[in-house]
Amino acid sequence: MRSALYIIIGVTLLLFVSCGQQQKAKSAVKDFVEQQLHQDASYIDFSSVDSTRAIADSLVLALRSRAGQGLQYQEPTGPTLLHIRTRYLLDADTVSATFYLDPATMGVVAFKQN
Repeated sequence: MRSALYIIIGVTLLLFVSCGQQQKAKSAVKDFVEQQLHQDASYIDFSSVDSTRAIADSLVLALRSRAGQGLQYQEPTGPTLLHIRTRYLLDADTVSATFYLDPATMGVVAFKQN
């Protein structure tokens, strides 16, 4: 009986934490698009936040270089990054982009337009 209660509490806490992480990621992406890209966008949807270790430092540098100069990014604090995809309207165009975030600070480390 107690083990079932512990499982229910654990699942509830996990859902609560993941929902908070999703909201923080959305907020970080919106802030980055507005402040760094200077774009006033209308968001269509966001994917679920997921983690990845497949992003090497060289790929982060390549993504930053391709995005252009003058942007300020968060430096990663570890080997694992979070990623979230979004689609948004910019003027009359639909833009799809993937944003890579540092899990500790929820700051954007790099992004790419899909």
